[in-house]
Amino acid sequence: MAGFGYRHRWLRELGDGWQMVETTGWDDPPDLRGSAAAVAASTGRPVLAAYVCDSDCLVMATDAGSLVHLPRPAEPCRVYCHGDVDLRSADEVVGELVAWADSGGLRADPARLRTDVPLADDLAFELVRALGVAEIGRTRPWAYPVDGIPFSMITNTLARRARMRAVDREHYGPEAGEVQPWEAPALALDADLWASLYDTDADVPSFVRRTAEVLDLFRPFRRPRPQDQENDEFLAPFLTGERPPFDTAASDRAWADRRAGAAPRTSRGAALPIRGSW
Repeated sequence: MAGFGYRHRWLRELGDGWQMVETTGWDDPPDLRGSAAAVAASTGRPVLAAYVCDSDCLVMATDAGSLVHLPRPAEPCRVYCHGDVDLRSADEVVGELVAWADSGGLRADPARLRTDVPLADDLAFELVRALGVAEIGRTRPWAYPVDGIPFSMITNTLARRARMRAVDREHYGPEAGEVQPWEAPALALDADLWASLYDTDADVPSFVRRTAEVLDLFRPFRRPRPQDQENDEFLAPFLTGERPPFDTAASDRAWADRRAGAAPRTSRGAALPIRGSW
């Protein structure tokens, strides 16, 4: 799964052992074909992967198929960098998806694979439905709030900053500055937080202690601020274990559940996801 990304935010059950994962990462675009083949080899089950670009379009790949651009499979994308996309006819793409579904014991609906879905986010969910899964379930609960205080200081701030600093050093060399001692611990904690998000046995108190350690390492490398003492007092109950981390992603989860469960939006004149009249 690491080939697709490492922030496996939303996990849904589709019935009969199938799962759907929404994840993000650092590489853009990710290696869909290689990662799908790796997961299929590990699980012994078929894999379908899709990469959505700002709701405008997507690319998809099965574990044994080519990289396809949607909604226009016969045309290259003129906006985004998707990688080595194979130009295919609509009939070829639909045939590949039907065969893929058959290999996994699903019964795809070829007509539904051509449904009018203008937004790529909705298209991804409609493709899953058209492939014959039992249902798209609600997002599974997290073992802890990865986006909440105090973990958001790592996942949303310091880990991102550490990655940007690494990119700057790669491009600009010594002018970008030396590696600071908080960077590696922040990246390691970020990876562990996301990797354990659905592990009910995760050592959450250990994650809180490690968060405090990274913040202490980072403190000498930032400018003092008037609110630092106030922030320390606010964080103290979390870092001492008196108060558990709290979830700040309730609205995000509700939106994710509505997006997956609602009927796809349509509009007059919108492009069909897979059709041969291009």
